[in-house]
Amino acid sequence: MFVRIEQFAFKPGAEVNGVPLLREHGAFIKKSAGCLRAYVGSPVHSHAHMVYSEWESEADVDRFEAALRMNPAASGSFFALIGLVRSPPHVARFEVLP
Repeated sequence: MFVRIEQFAFKPGAEVNGVPLLREHGAFIKKSAGCLRAYVGSPVHSHAHMVYSEWESEADVDRFEAALRMNPAASGSFFALIGLVRSPPHVARFEVLP
């Protein structure tokens, strides 16, 4: 299993508009082929929101990211978020160890 994490640090005052977009983006991820589950997390002791997703294989993650790059309208919420964050989102992948 593979995990993909995106961190979004909103500009001051942008959370009101950004959180609904994060939820839309999380729902889009959840519907993607190979995605086992996806969650949106709100910060407790930091300033960055998180979108966490679990995937059956790394190939599924690769296909998802390629679709996101090739079709910006696929998840319009992701690209709408770019104007609301302090910097581009940090994206990381992990392989879950047995």
